[in-house]
Amino acid sequence: MNLKKAFAEKLKEIRKSKGLTQEQLAELVNVAPRHISFIETARSFPSSDLLERLCMALNINYSMLFDYDNDLTREEIIERIFKTVNNLDNKKLKYIYKMVSEL
Repeated sequence: MNLKKAFAEKLKEIRKSKGLTQEQLAELVNVAPRHISFIETARSFPSSDLLERLCMALNINYSMLFDYDNDLTREEIIERIFKTVNNLDNKKLKYIYKMVSEL
């Protein structure tokens, strides 16, 4: 999943958890509702200024908007592990094997 899409899904999830519509959030951050829609559908990405206003309006810290690795499925985690392991040199791979075998 790319950054814009992951961010879009996280923003939408947080907005809904706060009981806000796109229109209400747009009003709180002083943008057109269409702009929020574009962000939540990954057609746009907020500027740093808008990012700050979104966090203030949603009463969250920045990290919450970028905390989407915790939402990975088991299959996505396994896929990422395999990709990472495939890129390791032999020395690092042996070290990882020792660590994992101790679990």
